[in-house]
Amino acid sequence: MVMRRYFRAAWRDPLLSLIWVAGFWLFGVILVLLINTTVNDERNYACMGTLFSLAGILPGTLLRGNQSGHVRFRLAVTMGQTRRSFLLWDTVITILVAFVGVFAAWVLWHGEVGLYCLLYPGYTNDIPMEAVFRWQIIAALLGALPMVTLFFTGITQRFGTKGFGVLWILLWGGCMLIPAAVGRAAEGGSSLLARLGGGILRLAGLLPPLAWVSVAAAVLIAAATAGILCLRTAEVKL
Repeated sequence: MVMRRYFRAAWRDPLLSLIWVAGFWLFGVILVLLINTTVNDERNYACMGTLFSLAGILPGTLLRGNQSGHVRFRLAVTMGQTRRSFLLWDTVITILVAFVGVFAAWVLWHGEVGLYCLLYPGYTNDIPMEAVFRWQIIAALLGALPMVTLFFTGITQRFGTKGFGVLWILLWGGCMLIPAAVGRAAEGGSSLLARLGGGILRLAGLLPPLAWVSVAAAVLIAAATAGILCLRTAEVKL
């Protein structure tokens, strides 16, 4: 009965997640077309639409049904659901919504490649997108997103929308800044951004990849635990 209630309330969430993914994809494709039309003579630009669609999975998951986890938690508890029930079924639905987003991004990737091959004969993509959709990467993504969602939900419940905003800025800022810094460092630049990228590369070299995977898993587990603790002790009022 409880399971049916959660799934009945969340039936629109996958559709809204698809809107986020498709919207990000369309923005990336338009950007590629503009770049190839204006500045890129070789017209072999990466599948930016697919990369953007993968980024769109994050807001599609965090803002399921256009509601943050904090709002979903308050509604569930005030309507008589236990915290344990919310943590279980909201996490299950988050995984399902994330899977729908990943599948949509995979479909859109093939559509994007087909579009570029049609528009630009001899089109090549230097970024191996096949590696992104390997089952190991998808499994890691589907495991990480619910933990991130729990952390955001708990922090928002504890500190309000300001807490959510700070986390959102840090997350997206890091996603944009770190790749750019590493790229500048790899090019041998001397700017502040390049020096930051050099520091990141040196830090990455301190441990083997498997060790960094363990560190990332530990950080995610700690974040999810912090979010759960915030929710279990939260006072909810109408």
